[in-house]
Amino acid sequence: MSHNSGSWNQGKEKILLLLREGKEWAVRNKKISIPAAAVVLVALLACVSMFSGKEKTDAAEEESTGKEVELSNITVPEVPLEENAVAVVNELMNDYYAALADGDVEKLEKLKNYVSDPERLRVEKKSEYIEKYENIVCYTKAGLVEDSYLVYAYNEAKFYEIDTPAPALNTFVVFKNEAGDFYIYEGDLDDNTFEYFQGLSAQDDVTNLCNIVQAKYNEAIGEDSQLAEFMDEFPQMIKSEVAKALAEMEQEGTENAENAEASVPEETEQPEETTQEPKAKVTEVETTDTVNVRSSDSETADKIGKAEKGMRLPLLEKKGNGWSKVEFEGKEAFIKSEYLVDIVNVVENGSEEPQTPAAAQEQPEEQTAQEQSNAGSTGLVGKDGKVTAKTTVNVRASANENGERLGVIYQGDKLELVMQQADGWCKVKYNGQTGYVKTEFVE
Repeated sequence: MSHNSGSWNQGKEKILLLLREGKEWAVRNKKISIPAAAVVLVALLACVSMFSGKEKTDAAEEESTGKEVELSNITVPEVPLEENAVAVVNELMNDYYAALADGDVEKLEKLKNYVSDPERLRVEKKSEYIEKYENIVCYTKAGLVEDSYLVYAYNEAKFYEIDTPAPALNTFVVFKNEAGDFYIYEGDLDDNTFEYFQGLSAQDDVTNLCNIVQAKYNEAIGEDSQLAEFMDEFPQMIKSEVAKALAEMEQEGTENAENAEASVPEETEQPEETTQEPKAKVTEVETTDTVNVRSSDSETADKIGKAEKGMRLPLLEKKGNGWSKVEFEGKEAFIKSEYLVDIVNVVENGSEEPQTPAAAQEQPEEQTAQEQSNAGSTGLVGKDGKVTAKTTVNVRASANENGERLGVIYQGDKLELVMQQADGWCKVKYNGQTGYVKTEFVE
């Protein structure tokens, strides 16, 4: 391994150490978005290794000229960092920070391809402390495909009742959709795009920009002790408020369900000899897709394995923050609840009988026939019954951006179309198995 490769790994270890010391870092399976009010040190370091969360077998090696970075799959040229050079990106980022300051989740959803429930709550909670974002400057590097950008957005967050604004540098990936609108992307990246952005983030001009903003932040907290104290407490304060809000939402949903059940009148009076109704109890969960298993209830926690689709696991606890504690390979582990369905066991006379969840029941044969007939009527299918990739796109095992990736197809590649679905995905045949691709990336 080269000297430069060793330096890369050393830098990565320093960043992971800082994260373990409690600094806020928000990347979801390469969902690239750093909250503007987070501790700026992490935001700055993220510029250098924003993609270090995905392990690579080949480390990045820089050539002696310093003009190109050689990665495992592609060569990344020296791409200049441009200031406020792309008007549509500048407008997008200004709208984004305005939505953050206002706590306008509805507007935020129009600017991003995905906003999770915890993120909605974080935006709403943070807006209660943030007066405005000012002095926004967009630094961009062009991506691997046309109309894609790696964006470093400098901003200064002005908090209520604190005189000095907090400088920060947030990192985003921006793409253009078929309608011609630019948006902030959160989700998986194909290997080539991932490595290309990784190479861009390691270039000297990005490092210099991070150092400049770091110096500004140090100066700000050095001159204003109130700001320094606030920034030390702010990330944990928001985390606690979001967790509390999620728990309240879950409790409210439980109470509403109980009230609805209580309001249903009994049709007939039960005879005296009727035995007690058996009680339903959730003791297991089943995965609806291949999903990461983590050591704690956080997307930045260590990944200890993967649970394949259809795997049943003992349920230990359903938490109010959207995670479930399960038993995995004999140990306690955590999986996001949205990827699980309950396995309801009916307890009667001291015994338990597993019941098949509705979500896992086999679909009737006529549905498959209907899907096949739909394939012939879709507007996408060509004369040869196939769709063609318009760009590099992942093929997944399920119609979900977090689904297991079966492989990658490139511009011009063709796949047999089974059905164009209404949810924005196409069911296709890929290497002899069923797969899914996003409709917007094929024709």
